[in-house]
Amino acid sequence: MDNPDKLTVLIPGLGNTGQLWREQLDVLSEFGRVIIPDYTGSLTIEEMADQVLQDIAGARMSLVGFSLGGYIALEIVKRVPGQIERLAFISASPFADNDVAKSQRIRLIEKAAVEYEALLEDMGQFIVSPNSPNMAEARSLVVEMGRELGAAEFCAQQRATMGRIDCCDILPSIQIPTRILCGERDLITPVSGNEYLAKHIPNATIEIVEGAGHLLPLENPASVNSFLLSWLTTNEVPS
Repeated sequence: MDNPDKLTVLIPGLGNTGQLWREQLDVLSEFGRVIIPDYTGSLTIEEMADQVLQDIAGARMSLVGFSLGGYIALEIVKRVPGQIERLAFISASPFADNDVAKSQRIRLIEKAAVEYEALLEDMGQFIVSPNSPNMAEARSLVVEMGRELGAAEFCAQQRATMGRIDCCDILPSIQIPTRILCGERDLITPVSGNEYLAKHIPNATIEIVEGAGHLLPLENPASVNSFLLSWLTTNEVPS
């Protein structure tokens, strides 16, 4: 560990456990402490942010949000921008759900009540690109993580995500060095939403992983590791 005072916070997404970051944890631990917050039991994005901040306990951090974790990261940026040295979004979006997206989530909640295992299998097929180098393992881990969380927590996270507010208005005020990574074939948080983040956060940059889907940390870990290592080691932090 190069610097025990350095803290990197990796916020998982919907339906994920700490397993999401299994391919990044050892690599990033070489540069300091790594925390993967557990926000299970929270009913809103705001409560999830409360839990993350409780885990961090006032420390300065490099903050990474994946998918739902990106919405949580934006809520944290609103509250404690001075604690964040640098910011990264992976497979993210600043937008609230539209009516179509809300209807889709309601259907997922209904299916989870009766066919949760089948739902997890379907999700793995949908969110992981068939062209990804770790396709089989990533799809299997979608099911494994979902089983660990359970249907009730999965549904609670869907409701929290469905109730989130649009964050587009805060993006121009973010004065934190920011990088964004997304998959070319992400069907959950498409390239367009990630590009919106990059366009409206001052000086943000974006990288797009060719052929990749949504679950980048597991389906394309080499790309994520390279992205995060560059982000952590490049001196972008204002003095």
